[in-house]
Amino acid sequence: MAVEAVEPLARQALDLAKNALLVNLRFMNAAFARLRPFPVRDATLATDGLHIRFDPATLARLYAAEPSELTRAYLHIVLHNVFLHLYPGPHVDVARWDAACDIVVERTISELDLPATRTARAERQRATLARIDAALPLATAETVYRYLQDEGLDDAELADLRAPFYMDDHEPWYRLAAAEEARKTNSEEGERDEGADAQDGAASAQSATSGTDMEMPSDADQAKPNHKSHQAVSQDDIVQKEAPEQVGRSIDDRFADTVNLDRSKEQWKSAAYEMGVQLDAYAKLWGVEGANLAMNLRAVTREKQDYREFLRKFARMGEQIRVNDDEFDYVYYCYGLKRYGNLPLIEPLEYVEERRIRDFVIAIDTSASTKDGLVRRFIEKTYAILSQETSFFADMNVLIVQCDAAITDVARISNLRDLDDYLDGLEIKGLGGTDFRPVFAYVDDAVERGDLVNLGGLIYFTDGQGTYPARKPDYDTAFVFVDDASAAASPNVPAWAMKVELDETVVLEEMS
Repeated sequence: MAVEAVEPLARQALDLAKNALLVNLRFMNAAFARLRPFPVRDATLATDGLHIRFDPATLARLYAAEPSELTRAYLHIVLHNVFLHLYPGPHVDVARWDAACDIVVERTISELDLPATRTARAERQRATLARIDAALPLATAETVYRYLQDEGLDDAELADLRAPFYMDDHEPWYRLAAAEEARKTNSEEGERDEGADAQDGAASAQSATSGTDMEMPSDADQAKPNHKSHQAVSQDDIVQKEAPEQVGRSIDDRFADTVNLDRSKEQWKSAAYEMGVQLDAYAKLWGVEGANLAMNLRAVTREKQDYREFLRKFARMGEQIRVNDDEFDYVYYCYGLKRYGNLPLIEPLEYVEERRIRDFVIAIDTSASTKDGLVRRFIEKTYAILSQETSFFADMNVLIVQCDAAITDVARISNLRDLDDYLDGLEIKGLGGTDFRPVFAYVDDAVERGDLVNLGGLIYFTDGQGTYPARKPDYDTAFVFVDDASAAASPNVPAWAMKVELDETVVLEEMS
């Protein structure tokens, strides 16, 4: 069948698949409308956030053989966009991210259990999904990605695990990110070049003669007008015609080439928020079947907490020895350098008053319900912030306390070298029940002994399943949860403490 005849059939098959889904998923109408068909001969099935790319012949054959397979693939691609899977961090493990995204999407589709999406592949996915359901209270791309990292699978094992969930090509996602990074780099370089050109232009304008003042040749007035010079240049004169086998490739080059990544992400986030609002209206209709979809929508639309800014709430004023660039007279300083050479007349102040953290306590819930891998990443994430020059005073006094039902380990950190040594030999101790009170009793005693003179506060990383103190301590306290499921399942945090929900992406973001 001719290519011209296949493409309309493929588009019709896509429309039929979309309509079959919208019969049950009316709240996804806006999301489906965002993706435009993008037929490319011999191309893989893929999305760039704006289009759905497909090979017309392959898609038409797929629909003719098994309509539910195409319908499932269509929903699979739309959910990738809605769950913001196209926008991973710059240091992500590509193979594990791809597998995690496919698993989460297929799990959601299986949970919805629409008649139009029932295929044989669902049975092959069942064993893997059962293991993930047992390990994770909330399955998002980030939590499954972490799970796959902790499993330590080699490349072959990971490929086998992903195979039943594979549906579309994710390569354009990373092409988008690379193109966006290149555009930003070129833009920054262009701005620098423009600044340099502006300075060069101003200097040359003073010495150079304007081109309009140049002397004209004596016979210029007698030259006859050439009408051809006023005609538009033919496209044939400036562009080499493409060979037929290159046409498909040049069309595919335009796929994932004109998408603004930041704008695309915000638009899909808005679509996810709208879906979440409408899904709540259908809550009675969907019940348990829509629970995973609803949780993923909440995860991608929730405002992410800046953990660095959160930590700075525990800062206290104090003197820090460093050059204070804000408090010396630049006039005399520059005059001395100009008059005497490398001899400033006034030295800058060597101390500055800043809000930083000195005394601080980090408590880690090491009960059996808290995952070992996530505890390590939380400590590493905190370490990355502590190692920032402007976060802590040079003579910091940080206690890292591990506790389940009783305190199992206490480490005192005085400098960044201590932190390195602690992480190198880190061993999670405990894995029993949970009681928060021993940590507060220990910190109270440390304050009384004078070990924590200027205590900024205490943060407790936990799943919340424990016994809270009955009274408010004399220092700021925050209980940090890593996901919605843990926070929702935990007893009410006391009114005197802060409750902070850090999305798993925040913990993983800088750890890759």
